Amino acid sequence: MNPLPVDWIIGGVVLLVALFIAKKIGWLDRIRVFFLQTREELLKCSWPNREELRGSTWMVLVAVTLLGTFTFLADWFLGGFMIQEILLKWIGGAGGTG
Repeated sequence: MNPLPVDWIIGGVVLLVALFIAKKIGWLDRIRVFFLQTREELLKCSWPNREELRGSTWMVLVAVTLLGTFTFLADWFLGGFMIQEILLKWIGGAGGTG
């Protein structure tokens, strides 16, 4: 059986010392109270049922699809317009500094 690597032993000792110090300072108790209070607050929340969640999911998917399509089309149209109307005219000499 292979012995544990030295860095694992050092890491374990450092972890134990850190936990001991955290316990003495009172951090572990504060962390425990934080998680207990968080659980209490989550129990107070009104969670959606399956049907409400399904409806909200479809609304989000439709909105993302519409916004994505609009962004794509606007980029495609304006990008093509920029290349054809502005850059090509400028390169062709209409807007040059000649």
